[in-house]
Amino acid sequence: MRLGKLSREDLERLILSKIERDYSVILPPKYGEDGAVIKQGEELIIVAADPITGASRFSGWLSVHVNANDIAVHAAQPKWFLSILLFPQKTTQDLIEETMDGIIEGCKEVGCTLVGGHTEITDRVTEAVIAGFMIGVPMIKGKFVTSSDAKVGDAIIMTKGAGIEGTFIICSDFEEKIARIFGHDFVKRCQKFREMISVLPDVRSVLDYLDYIHAMHDATEGGLLGGVYELSIASNVGFRIYYDDILIREETRMLSEHLKFNPLKLISSGTLIMAVDKNFADDIVSNLRKNGIDSAIIGEFVKDEREVIINGRREKVEESPEDELWRVLNKLSSKE
Repeated sequence: MRLGKLSREDLERLILSKIERDYSVILPPKYGEDGAVIKQGEELIIVAADPITGASRFSGWLSVHVNANDIAVHAAQPKWFLSILLFPQKTTQDLIEETMDGIIEGCKEVGCTLVGGHTEITDRVTEAVIAGFMIGVPMIKGKFVTSSDAKVGDAIIMTKGAGIEGTFIICSDFEEKIARIFGHDFVKRCQKFREMISVLPDVRSVLDYLDYIHAMHDATEGGLLGGVYELSIASNVGFRIYYDDILIREETRMLSEHLKFNPLKLISSGTLIMAVDKNFADDIVSNLRKNGIDSAIIGEFVKDEREVIINGRREKVEESPEDELWRVLNKLSSKE
């Protein structure tokens, strides 16, 4: 089986088909959904879980933010975090402390509290694996957004840039190798992408338009293209996005040209994807920009086709792409 997320077919056959739905679960597990919504009395609780397996430095910090993002895309505030930390036998106490310091820092930044988890040294892993679990509550009482309600005709909005998380990871884990190619100033600029990993500012900036936002999704594994694909499958619609309109930051573009990867398929936590009423798309983009968040309308949801338009040429998207990060990290690890 390929590295990364299970394919849609395997996920639905091996996992989702076996889950029995409880009456209190009003948004159950589904391909493309970032989390679940549970009704407890008159209150809504939003829950999400995500691991960190593709980054070594800053992994504790990232684990908080990627889980907080999965809560935020439901228009919810992260509140409580649990983490399972699995370390290989070669682990030092310094690495454990560094990981925990990162978790504490991340929790402070998103406004949540670490309430539990588990830490273990095991010979079953060769690198640290962090599995996070986040619990949140709606930012506006009684309201939430899903990843599965995009409608034909909706505009597709993205924020910040494609591949921003992957760019940050590559230039953090292979700082010296990248600096030898592009220089230390370039590496420092890429490492500042860390400041864009959270989608909480993005979501807070569009709360006034929540009634016109039909779906939101965080572009994690599989990158921007994977995020749009997952959102379209979850919503049972197609999409058409235009390459020339997609935000790709110059540093990511330079890395992609040198390391030969597709920036649209590079992991991109911090890139918010929204399906919005086309009549309000320009207003939403304008509001995001007023709050200092780069954003753009990159296409629309359509009835059937799933495609990227590049130089007038249509490229069909038949499945969620395999993330480029794994190949890039392996390539950099093997170089002298």
